[in-house]
Amino acid sequence: MASHFYDVVPGRAARVVFSHNLAFFTGHAAPQYPTLQKQTEAVLKRYEELFDQFGLLKKNIIYAACYLKNADEEEEFARAYTQWCDPENPPAGYTVTGIPIQHSPVGDNVLVELQFIVATDPEAKIKRYDIAKGCRVAVYDGMAYFTGHVSPKEDGAEKQTQSVLARYEELFKRFHLKKENVVAAYAFLKNADQYEAVTKQMADFFGENPPAAVIVGASPNQNTAMGPRIEIELALFVATGEKPDIVRRDVFPGMSRVVEYNGLAWFSAHCASSGSTLKEQTAVLAERYSELFEQFGYKRENVVMAYGYVRDIGKCLEFEAPMSTWRDQERPPAGVLVEAGMCGPECHLELQFIVSVDESE
Repeated sequence: MASHFYDVVPGRAARVVFSHNLAFFTGHAAPQYPTLQKQTEAVLKRYEELFDQFGLLKKNIIYAACYLKNADEEEEFARAYTQWCDPENPPAGYTVTGIPIQHSPVGDNVLVELQFIVATDPEAKIKRYDIAKGCRVAVYDGMAYFTGHVSPKEDGAEKQTQSVLARYEELFKRFHLKKENVVAAYAFLKNADQYEAVTKQMADFFGENPPAAVIVGASPNQNTAMGPRIEIELALFVATGEKPDIVRRDVFPGMSRVVEYNGLAWFSAHCASSGSTLKEQTAVLAERYSELFEQFGYKRENVVMAYGYVRDIGKCLEFEAPMSTWRDQERPPAGVLVEAGMCGPECHLELQFIVSVDESE
């Protein structure tokens, strides 16, 4: 199944990539507007235009990844977002503090970046459960996409992670899912120093079948009824069915290097093994991905989505220079690049790819 790349800026990004019944969008922003609500409204209006252009439907949005300059202002974002969404078909998703690139020709105060995953089939059969302002889980084409879950009643990241995973176990029973079928996990921490505590709990929970994982310091909303207690928000993507065809490669405690399912390979976020600057680490990491692609039989031109997390978003050009050389020039992926906390002081970058593994023209 060939992927299709649209509105390509050569070597940099595609606006949207269609692959395996999904449309992966590059994150969109609107810094020319002064407030978070106005920026949100403008981004959503732009998505409406893009949906018309590419033949997509609002009711078929499966997942929304929202990165705010300050997630404590989520309510202002939500006022516009919930009014815009199809009330009967809201997506699952997460909203965290992930500071977008702050400089553009039209403004230098980006308050929100919003990225969608959308079913490409106009007649897509998407099941949504526990619908409110969003939905708890959206199920489509063999995958259950969970909204990020939290557990602020517990103290500390380790106990909250344990509690959130226990809650997921309850939900798996309810929705007839299995923890050994989790494909990908996105863990957003209030404090990236809690990385080891979180991976320990994930290792204990997933055992021999850990997912591909992203674990970064991207604080969830602290301005909640529970107060500033939320240490982790955890979103899981889970294969459905009794025995889904899942391949895990290079399994480590708590995560697999890559998980293949439904024609897509989901990588864990990788850090560079050497380099003292963002530019150096990006070059090292690009070379490491080249090695892994050769090892597993993947191709650069089949990367459909890239999530980049950098320690200092002000240095984004240091990331872009080596990556623009590494990416396929005619088929660069859709992507997101935001500032997030790293698991160690020497780390400047974590990078995750989603890659199509069964391309044919």
